Amino acid sequence: MRIMTFNLRCDFPLDFGNRWSSRKEMIYNIMKNYNCDIIGIQECTNNMLKDIQDNVDNYNIVGSPRSKRFFVERNDILVLKKHFIKENRTFWLSDNPNEVGSMKWYSLFPRICTTAIVKLENNQTIRVFNSHLDCLLPQAREYGLRKIMQTITEDEKKEQLPIILMGDFNATPNSKLIKDFSQGKFSNKRLVAVQDINKELYNHGTMGNFKGKENGVHIDYIFVSEEIEIINAEIVKYNVDGKYPSDHYPLIADVKIKSF
Repeated sequence: MRIMTFNLRCDFPLDFGNRWSSRKEMIYNIMKNYNCDIIGIQECTNNMLKDIQDNVDNYNIVGSPRSKRFFVERNDILVLKKHFIKENRTFWLSDNPNEVGSMKWYSLFPRICTTAIVKLENNQTIRVFNSHLDCLLPQAREYGLRKIMQTITEDEKKEQLPIILMGDFNATPNSKLIKDFSQGKFSNKRLVAVQDINKELYNHGTMGNFKGKENGVHIDYIFVSEEIEIINAEIVKYNVDGKYPSDHYPLIADVKIKSF
């Protein structure tokens, strides 16, 4: 099973030369050519989503925008149509997780997590979470991640399934957030970063700022639970003549569910 997390970069008016219209074909190509079973995207807006739906037809896509405004972020999950999405929902990283647009006062924006239960073609079932943590304050990132882990714990009480958690965490591997999380301080459910299969990856940024930078910050992650074996992980530097599809690089992992 192949998984991708990819911050697409929203269609920001000041991204001269890097607006969505000039990048979207490269993003379609990545989605088609890497043939990932599951993709988590961040910084997608409603108009970007429509373009993806119109041009990448081998995925079912689930998710909701973080507020009722039109030009707002969504963290959608894309699942190859050969698999089956049993259920999905979006919840807010706030004290009122079912309230659209709700947020903590110290968050820059409302933050969300999209989750789906996916029955794979081989009849194995997994639970997927995709999020984009706050870009401003460590306090907001920690709150958001704890909220996600609280939800995972609650879901586990109903049905224990292998877990995939991915997204843009806006925190480097040496940050307190990632260190504490990797040490299992947020939950009894221990999750491992796919990058741990090749820790050299941590020396390479997942943000290239549209320039192909090697030394950018490393803030994108795919975490998996102990039921999932990590086979391989890579940061994809796909570009066309030096033009990059986003200010982030996609992170891809090949994994399989262990036999017990």
